[in-house]
Amino acid sequence: MTKKQTPNKGRKFEQVREGAKSIFLRDGYCGASVDDIAAAARVSKATLYSYFPDKALMYREVLHHEIGRLRDVSPIDIPDDEPAPQALQRMAQQIAAWLASDDIVRLRRAGIAEANRFGEQSRQLHAVLSDGLREAARRHLDCWIMAGHLTIKDSSMAAEHLIRLAGAFVQDRALLTPDDPADEEAIRQAGDAAASMFIAAYGICTNKPVSLAAAS
Repeated sequence: MTKKQTPNKGRKFEQVREGAKSIFLRDGYCGASVDDIAAAARVSKATLYSYFPDKALMYREVLHHEIGRLRDVSPIDIPDDEPAPQALQRMAQQIAAWLASDDIVRLRRAGIAEANRFGEQSRQLHAVLSDGLREAARRHLDCWIMAGHLTIKDSSMAAEHLIRLAGAFVQDRALLTPDDPADEEAIRQAGDAAASMFIAAYGICTNKPVSLAAAS
């Protein structure tokens, strides 16, 4: 049985990994050269290979680290007592901004481009980007359902609807036209429109106080 390759940890391991990340997310796996990675990491090629015997292992480690980091990150940050209409608008804007952010767009682009070559890592990346965001939105929706502000049978599906409404246009634009991504105004408009459509679809009652503590 072939022993699974693992990177060699050492004093400059994180420095090398961050250098590799910057090049992989800029140039993709196939376009990334070892010379460029070594230069970005500020190490020699010999030092680079002492940590990672080959480029594929380096790429897997970069994605593994980013997947772990994203598990502890939520782009949704709204006050507990903010009224539901304004909170939904703010949430949709934050979702749109996160999905269109350079870091997330580059990671998603890498996952799509290498889905055949690095299937396991691409599946894990998709899960953490999609499931984590959906669960963060769902938690807020469940609070408003409990408070009587929303009538939703499936809050997970509703959260997915809000995410798609808020982020589809701005992320597609960022993915496909990297030289002309959505600006702050386009992101704000996408979030506002998403919140309006979501409220029109699900309805909202504004005569009750809002607190997210019940859903924590």
